[in-house]
Amino acid sequence: MSRSNVTRKRATMMLDSDDEDDDSLHSLPPPKAKKRKENNIEDVATGPDDFIKALTEAGFYPRTGNLPNLLSVQQFDFQQSLRDHLMSSVHYPRSVEFFVNECDTFFSERNNFIKALHFTENLLEEESNHAMSLPQDSFVRMLLQIDEIQPKLMAAILKRFAKATKEERPSAAEVNLPSLILSQIAWLNRIVDPIHVVDTLLDLLNTSSTAIKKEIISCLPSVVGDKENVRVAFVLCELLDETNNSLTAAILDVLGDLSLPISDAAEIRLKVVKRLPTVPLETVPILLTFIFKRIQADEALDIIKEVGLHFDKIFKKRHERISKETVTDCISLSMESLQSSMIGSKSLSDTWIKEIQSKTDARQFFSLDLLVLLIQHRITVRRQDIELLIRKKIRAETLTTELVKETFKLYDCVLKNYFEQLCAIADTLILTSDPLVAQYGSMLFQEMFIHFDEFYQQEVVQALIQYVSCSGDRSSSNNSPANAALIVLQDLAETSWEHLVRFSVFIVSLLEYIEYMALPQVKRVMELLAKMAYGFSMTDEAKTSLSSFSAAIQSELLMIIKKQLAGKQVDYQRMGVLGSVALIHVLANPELVGELNGEIQLNQTTSSLTINDSGRNGVLNSEQRLAQAKAIFDMVIVSTKHVPEVNALFMDEMASTSLMHDIHPSLHGHLYEGVSDKFQENFVVDDTEQQIDNFQIQLSLQYGLDVVEEDSPAGPIVFLNIAPMTIQEQIRRERRDRESANKSSLITLMSHFRLLRNTIDSYEEANLEDIDALLGCPICLPVDAVMDNFNTMVQSDKDIVCRCYFYCINWFIEVINTFARSKPFRAKVIQRLRNVLELKGKFYRALAKNTSFMPPQSVFMGEPARALKEKGKAGPKKKTAAGKKGKGKGTKKANTTNNDTTMTTPNKSILHSTPRESILQASKLDFIASQPSKVVQPGVVVSSYSIHFRELDLSVFVLLSAPLELTGEESPVALKPLDLEWLLGDFAVKLEHKLLTSAPKRGFPVKQDKSENESFLMLDLYVPMEVAKRSVTLIRRLTSHLEAISGYFQQLIEMSDGVLDGPEMYSEMAQQLGNSYTLIFRILNRIFSWHEFQKSTGAPLLEDSLRLIAIRVLDNAKTADMDQLHASSFDYIEKFSTSITSFACAIEHIHLLVTLYNHLPDPELSERLAKVAEGYLKRCWNDRDGESHKGQKFNRDIESLLQIYLLHGSKVFKKLEDIIGNAMAEVLESNEKDGNSESESFRTCNKATFTSYFRASFIALAENVKKIPGPTDSPASVKTTFKTWEKVVNLLNQLVETVKTNDKRIILMSCLKYGRFVIEAFHKSAMPLLDKEFKNVKEESQELLKNLQKSTRTLQNVCNHAKISSDQTLAANIPAMTRIREALFYRVKHMLAAHGCAGAFWIGNLKNKNLKGQEILSQESVEESDDGRQSRAESSSEQEDSDEEEEEDDDDVTVMRDNVPEGSIDSDSRSREY
Repeated sequence: MSRSNVTRKRATMMLDSDDEDDDSLHSLPPPKAKKRKENNIEDVATGPDDFIKALTEAGFYPRTGNLPNLLSVQQFDFQQSLRDHLMSSVHYPRSVEFFVNECDTFFSERNNFIKALHFTENLLEEESNHAMSLPQDSFVRMLLQIDEIQPKLMAAILKRFAKATKEERPSAAEVNLPSLILSQIAWLNRIVDPIHVVDTLLDLLNTSSTAIKKEIISCLPSVVGDKENVRVAFVLCELLDETNNSLTAAILDVLGDLSLPISDAAEIRLKVVKRLPTVPLETVPILLTFIFKRIQADEALDIIKEVGLHFDKIFKKRHERISKETVTDCISLSMESLQSSMIGSKSLSDTWIKEIQSKTDARQFFSLDLLVLLIQHRITVRRQDIELLIRKKIRAETLTTELVKETFKLYDCVLKNYFEQLCAIADTLILTSDPLVAQYGSMLFQEMFIHFDEFYQQEVVQALIQYVSCSGDRSSSNNSPANAALIVLQDLAETSWEHLVRFSVFIVSLLEYIEYMALPQVKRVMELLAKMAYGFSMTDEAKTSLSSFSAAIQSELLMIIKKQLAGKQVDYQRMGVLGSVALIHVLANPELVGELNGEIQLNQTTSSLTINDSGRNGVLNSEQRLAQAKAIFDMVIVSTKHVPEVNALFMDEMASTSLMHDIHPSLHGHLYEGVSDKFQENFVVDDTEQQIDNFQIQLSLQYGLDVVEEDSPAGPIVFLNIAPMTIQEQIRRERRDRESANKSSLITLMSHFRLLRNTIDSYEEANLEDIDALLGCPICLPVDAVMDNFNTMVQSDKDIVCRCYFYCINWFIEVINTFARSKPFRAKVIQRLRNVLELKGKFYRALAKNTSFMPPQSVFMGEPARALKEKGKAGPKKKTAAGKKGKGKGTKKANTTNNDTTMTTPNKSILHSTPRESILQASKLDFIASQPSKVVQPGVVVSSYSIHFRELDLSVFVLLSAPLELTGEESPVALKPLDLEWLLGDFAVKLEHKLLTSAPKRGFPVKQDKSENESFLMLDLYVPMEVAKRSVTLIRRLTSHLEAISGYFQQLIEMSDGVLDGPEMYSEMAQQLGNSYTLIFRILNRIFSWHEFQKSTGAPLLEDSLRLIAIRVLDNAKTADMDQLHASSFDYIEKFSTSITSFACAIEHIHLLVTLYNHLPDPELSERLAKVAEGYLKRCWNDRDGESHKGQKFNRDIESLLQIYLLHGSKVFKKLEDIIGNAMAEVLESNEKDGNSESESFRTCNKATFTSYFRASFIALAENVKKIPGPTDSPASVKTTFKTWEKVVNLLNQLVETVKTNDKRIILMSCLKYGRFVIEAFHKSAMPLLDKEFKNVKEESQELLKNLQKSTRTLQNVCNHAKISSDQTLAANIPAMTRIREALFYRVKHMLAAHGCAGAFWIGNLKNKNLKGQEILSQESVEESDDGRQSRAESSSEQEDSDEEEEEDDDDVTVMRDNVPEGSIDSDSRSREY
């Protein structure tokens, strides 16, 4: 039996037995039997006799050498026995001090002290319990758990600890004595004198080494009491600032474990977060965990701002000494810390989202913000809100592409964990109709493919292919998800070919869906597959090792192209042509072809596709690549020669490829020889080869520009054979001649010439002088007299005339595209531009009399014919009405005559001829086009046929550098107003399409539909940056035209004695110059509002564009900084406001000023901007008949102009008082009196524009109440703020009261929507002011609340009207309005009760009224019910006080609490409310 069992049994027997049981107690084994065994323990350590005796009697045996100390009793029994021994001494408490001194003497021997710090073993007996076999606490720790011994012994132990800290750092084999001592102090059940212990440890922090400091700091939470937590925390914070970064992790760990008050914890967190930029990378996760642990909502915002400011900078510093794995681990742990903190604190998540929402500058948005949005998307159920926030930030240019790419580059290791969230966000973005937002979805997929591993890459590829295969009808749109996905795949094929080719089995599946795609998408698919199949050189070993993947694409692609070209359906042949061009481009790429071993022969004709195996799977050498490209070229020529539309498509695509990409010179030479010979053979003839007098339609040679001297020998006249070929095609079409397929077609004329031109540009052995004769050669066309008898002509002859004009217009456009860049031909090019305008006038006049005409196809990548048919179906009635309207006015005939010209000698080719002048000197003037006259043209016809004309190339706009002719004199190198207007109109449309902007969209010149995008095929070949660069180079020319036009209008104004709408302003020339004026402002606005200017990539170009404008007014513009350039540019554009005579021009001018202001917001510029807008609003804008402008567009522009005026500059509420109290009030009063509703101060405010003024004023009021600053402690500030809120409430009353006289739907909607915003701002900002100052300004507060009550009652009536009228749109705003009004009433009641005025607030009977203030009858019927009970809807509504009750006590504040009553409506209208 163990000693402990005997002891318990003895205690029990002593309590329960009598004295006569003493013999039985003596019969038990005597206690000394144990001691005898203990005395047999050998190797007991030597020391002070009393000390050793006390220990051994208590059951502890210290031993010598390496033998462990033994404990023969339980730990508690030992401590109790030793305590009894010390306390029973007659020398107590000196016995304790004596014991500790002897103990310290015993510890003087290092071995004894070290063993005293280690665990104690048990003295095993045969009867021992298995629990006793477990190791016990160390000897020191057992002594420290005795309260009487602990203070003295703790002091001795800490002295030894201080001595140990000064010793050298022990090796791995030696005992770490300081750490061993601290382990005995930590986590004691009770510390008798914690202050002394903490003070000692904190003092040791100043003298110890770094390793010891870490151990002391780590030990502090287990030693420090609750009362000492704050003091220790601040000491550690000071230590964090004073020491190096080696202690940061240990200090942050301890700070997180300390229990601190809220205020102290906030202060410490703020101090710690300041250390974020300087802490080691490994410490960042610990720091984030600490600062977000138990964070409060009121302090979260400051912490979030500080973290966001430094978080990205930390991980950008990837020092060489830090491995990539370490950085990855730190980023991962940091993200886990952020996610855990947001999951644990909803207030932290909400505050961070609000902080992101409040950012308006791209420089304030960080990668961390994007990471936080991903975390929120994962942990929240409101994912749509996060996606909406991302779209808004993209639209506002706050979230930039550079930031997204930088985030992927820096945090790719953790973004993999958010792959599902990234895919969901990318899917949402790419499916939006806004191209600016959709491109971010494409970029996310591209970045995921580039930075993630193969598993994620496969998921990305499959997702992109799914967009293409499941796009449906949207695939034909340039902004469709299918198009975006294909662009991503093409970019990846350029940048990551070796990774993308591994997924060739997925990519080749796109061929299954091409028959459902539009041609632009088919082209992209073919280019992608061609790049994947042959987009590598045989010298690139890294890519050739992957040729097995590309070989599968090669075989599939070649097989389907051969089938498509051999097919009979035109659609499939077009697809085959696109695939062939893509293959030629890749195969003949000089970079991939490399150096040739010898001369390659490309003059052999091949009609089939064959691949010569080079011995390597899917790899072609240089000779094989060129031979294959030539074989494909020849096969397409043979396959498409009988189908003009397909052949023209092939030539157009080859021309685009030759323009934008390099082709090997050997293939270029082969291409040039075939194209140049074929063109002259098919389309250019002389009068000996083609007689023009034997056709049913009278023909002549017109528009010749080259004449020869009189003494030059006469020769055959060489001309472009348009009319005869058109007539012959019509005859063959009517006869259905089978031989027509072997004849050349005019359909291919423009495409053939474009290919010839681009081939010459790219071919070194050719130049434009070889074809310059084509610029001035005459055209064989019907004479102008045919228009006199056009109505009596047969339908086929009408179509021939229209076709001739149509072909000639497109021919001149291609000629302009070719020679516009050449200065020697500038005069002829400008003349051809005028010829285009003249011919368009003839063409439109002919179309007015031949509305069934269907033009031949000239844009071959789209389907304009189908678009024309669809438009024709929608507008036959409008066309008839337009015809009737223009019938009485008549048309002015063009004054042209037949032109007979001669060009060159017959023995010289036109492609290599020199221009000569005509023999007939008298016909020289006939070659100068006359101004096209004004004709009444059916609008549907013009808009439908415009997409059939060939597109002007960007190089054409170099013609804008020509001077503007304003004197009326003929100048061959100057632009006339009509010429300038046409060029600017086309240029503006191109910029609208290509340069995306984050500004609100405004269609120009009419709303564009999907079919009109097909006219930008040439423009889409250029990237936006290239278009922007070319546009910026034209700014100097545009400003020159601005100054010239401005001078012209200023001269007219001076001649009219300052009248801005005199009769001279409506002349034809003034109208053309006014349109050009408007277009230039619009072009400049589009250039400066390009979204890339907000990014680093576009900043240099923005600076260049500003400098080109500032140089007009600033002498040192070349050396000026950005601020000076912004200010000077604004000054320059602002000066044109005095010469603007049309409202459309004024709108474009003010929007340009706003765009310039947004680049550098400045209070002074804001004031000037508001002044310009005010001037436009106060002007009277009349049309030719002297009547004011009207219409929806005019109203929208007025509203936009008024918002600019109100939201810029200062004294906004004064402006609103002027507009609402004067201008709008004048309109209402004059409308009631005489109906002449126009304001005298703001001339644009009239009955027609009243709703625009109302809405803009309400929007400005709602926006500016949010900006009212809170008052300071000074009485003057409180008074100023109070006066401001009085103005706001008065303005709100005036706006809301308008519904009583004007109940238009847009006014009611504005009241419900923006009135709620004003009340919310009052509830949030004004009520705290009233809480604080109610006693000081009691009467003013009372009056303010009464005035607000008037508005809330009227808004209640608007809600009633919305319910009665069953207007779902209006009713949708009722719940929000109801909530804020009820919240305001409760808030007022609470304020009055807090100030002892609860009696001023009472509830009365509710009376529901309509807009006129009349009581709703349905309520009376409810009140008169026989049972005397209210209906369920009425009982749930709130009650309001009557008007009579309001006037009973002027000293009290009467506030209604009128919730939306449901008793006044039926059940159907109630269901519409929510």
